[in-house]
Amino acid sequence: MDDVVTAEEAARYLKVHPKTIQRWCREGKIPAMRAGNRYRLRVGDLQGSDPRGAERPSVEPPRAVARPAGRRARVIAVANQKGGVGKTTTAQALGSALADLGERVLLVDLDPQASLTASLGFKPAELSETIYTVMCQFMENDEPASPARAIVAVDAWLALLPSNINLSAAEVTLPNQVRREYVLGEILAPVLGDYDWVFVDCPPSLSLLTINALTCADSCLVPVSPEPLVTVGVGLLFQTIARVRRTKLNPGLDIEGVILTKVDPRPTLTRGVIEDLKATLGGRIPILGEVRNSIRVQEASASGMPLTRYRPATDAASSYRQIAEVLCAAHRQN
Repeated sequence: MDDVVTAEEAARYLKVHPKTIQRWCREGKIPAMRAGNRYRLRVGDLQGSDPRGAERPSVEPPRAVARPAGRRARVIAVANQKGGVGKTTTAQALGSALADLGERVLLVDLDPQASLTASLGFKPAELSETIYTVMCQFMENDEPASPARAIVAVDAWLALLPSNINLSAAEVTLPNQVRREYVLGEILAPVLGDYDWVFVDCPPSLSLLTINALTCADSCLVPVSPEPLVTVGVGLLFQTIARVRRTKLNPGLDIEGVILTKVDPRPTLTRGVIEDLKATLGGRIPILGEVRNSIRVQEASASGMPLTRYRPATDAASSYRQIAEVLCAAHRQN
């Protein structure tokens, strides 16, 4: 994959306003790739003289963290059968935060609603290659199918395996497949050596797609919003994880931890729900952090940018960066 940067990153490198970069891209003064409503630029195209005639500063992508040869990516399923708890935001915010640390990250959109794909500036309906087309190739030919053809670059260290509404058909085709729970793992296997992290954004249900994610994952990350009866939904997910282990689909599946999302600490009810959740977890499962409720989350999604890059100084972005650092430190120890 060529080193690719966003218009915002190119603007920082060239010391101009992002709108200036966008204008140069529209006018053809800088070669650029159009991804939805966003521009992606190759690092090599930013060398030399800029359209104003001035010398451009040297541009280098982030330096990747050295890792032992042969190490495969850590696959984390971001799952909760309840919708609206921040699964998509968690996947893309942690992914971009780790990419900023020099880690190579692949985000996998396993939700037919394609919220992750749209939140990164792509138009799902216009994509001809998605995770579903790769699934179809694998199921029709019964042979390894690399997802590389469908993977799109978000920037130099962050990539996306996108989705669209066609993935909803997988719930019909997967049940007829031999070893149906292992399809996603078979698809991702050829590229796991190319990344340090793979985050799978699961659909809001305990469907066969979610089971596929849990079967191929090293661990499961559970975003939870502090609402009444939250412990009931979390309990169902933990039962599913236990069943995946017990049936030998993935005996080594760990629970990475819980992330409290959309937290408004002011109501007494919120603190009560959080205390009940902590009591339910009983210290067996760590709470990795709390992310405050913020309108910036919705704004970042609408702009097609990861939260940690849209408004990096916000409390929510800072919380996700701290969680990313915790995950990164734990991963390097293994």
